[in-house]
Amino acid sequence: MAIYFSDEAQTRAAHVINYTRLYDQTRRTLGGSSNNQEMLLVDFGNVNKKESSSMLVFQGFVAGYSAEAGAITCNLRVGGSHSNYVLSGGTASGYPIVHYAYNGQNHYQLAVISGHITGHSSTGNQGVHVGYRSASGGGHKIFGKVNPNASDDSKIENSMQGSSLSIWEILQ
Repeated sequence: MAIYFSDEAQTRAAHVINYTRLYDQTRRTLGGSSNNQEMLLVDFGNVNKKESSSMLVFQGFVAGYSAEAGAITCNLRVGGSHSNYVLSGGTASGYPIVHYAYNGQNHYQLAVISGHITGHSSTGNQGVHVGYRSASGGGHKIFGKVNPNASDDSKIENSMQGSSLSIWEILQ
């Protein structure tokens, strides 16, 4: 069976087979990345991947506070782990899907997560982490703090603190 559009027939349809919304509200001070070491920015918890051949699509944000470095490499990993806030293992996105705009202001900051991971065949509950690293070492970091609250700036309501990630598992 095909779906017909004005210029072509679509004979193969993608299906959303799972949707997960994850949060991280843990406020903490970030450490600097040295020796190109990938550091934990946010631990979103677990996603339960249903099918080995599916694609994971991500859309979300990480909330931060204070301007720290104008250029930091960020990435998202599925199935990895962290110890003492250093990331390892899992499948990373094949290209950066976490970006931020440096503005030099020591206020609320935001990193945007948008993209997908294909070829990740593991199934079941797996950790989802966002990390950062400085390609040149030097102890740099993306923000001073992640998930700020009213103790960082009285204009931030504590009920609004945190980072959020939506994950769609799509079977093609």
